[in-house]
Amino acid sequence: MHEKNLAQLLMYDIELFNNLIKNINRERAIINKILTERQFFVLLKIYNCKKMELKNLSKELNVSTSSLCILLNKLVDQNYVYREEDSRDRRNTFYGITEIGEEIINNEMKQISSILESKFMMLSTDERKIMIESLQNIKRIAKKFVTIDK
Repeated sequence: MHEKNLAQLLMYDIELFNNLIKNINRERAIINKILTERQFFVLLKIYNCKKMELKNLSKELNVSTSSLCILLNKLVDQNYVYREEDSRDRRNTFYGITEIGEEIINNEMKQISSILESKFMMLSTDERKIMIESLQNIKRIAKKFVTIDK
């Protein structure tokens, strides 16, 4: 397949994936969604790392530090994350997840998992195997395109 065709196919698939995320969020709203999509992914990243420096969080999520600060301030106000200054360099700020934040992210992950599981029930065993293989391949290949400056 030529690069142009591959690029067009990828753009179409990105649109489908975005629509899947929108549908999941719509269903989450019905169930009682607490976090926005962006808040969810920020909180999830902090949850997985336990504590993270602002500039690294910004790089990992591909979000400007200024817009991330606004979002993090809201999460701090809601007591989902805490802010901590680096004792060695006061210019550095770390963010970590609180117990309430852990509870919220765990509940949100359960909701999303439940929604996805109900969608997977529509697939045959063969389709599920194909999906697992395809997602593993996409992840492996996509990592070649994504570079994070460390």
